[in-house]
Amino acid sequence: MPDNRKRYLGHSDPPLSAAGVEQAHRLADRLQQIRFSAAYSSDLQRSLSTAEIIVADAGLPVRPKIHLREIDAGQWEGLSAEEVKERYPREHAERERDLVGFRFPGGESYRDLNEEVIPVFLRILDASSGDILIVAHKGVNRVLLCRFLRLPLEELFSIPQDYGCVNLIRVSVSPDGSREARVTTPWEGQGD
Repeated sequence: MPDNRKRYLGHSDPPLSAAGVEQAHRLADRLQQIRFSAAYSSDLQRSLSTAEIIVADAGLPVRPKIHLREIDAGQWEGLSAEEVKERYPREHAERERDLVGFRFPGGESYRDLNEEVIPVFLRILDASSGDILIVAHKGVNRVLLCRFLRLPLEELFSIPQDYGCVNLIRVSVSPDGSREARVTTPWEGQGD
């Protein structure tokens, strides 16, 4: 009987599952009317493969970015929540008290992730124009959305991010160089 418990998959690099490949093809179909000028992705296989499937028909190369990786769960990589509670009871309790500031043993915190993700996202904006595809992970997406929705990081888990969801961030630059962003989530990626 397979173990279907959710596990910490931060920097773990399993290939995209068959269901993930199918979901990426559905996303490609849904996004086919968009002419992306650039495509970026986490360098982890599950994101990189998804991005490559989405832009395959356009022949657009995907630029992998290490700083778009999911949060590093350190010693908790691959463990289920139950296994973490059993093996790391003190750290688990500490994480429950401070989800944003808690640094996974041997890994990073969501504050650390924020410090990596925001600058690379802004560099991508500066280096590209038009519609840009960025394929990343739940933690990365939530950090970005907190920034552009002007939410404190402590609210990041209030933002739903299912596998294959699409977040649309429209960024405009004013004459003084400041950026304004408008965020919508038009598709959830589940079914039609």
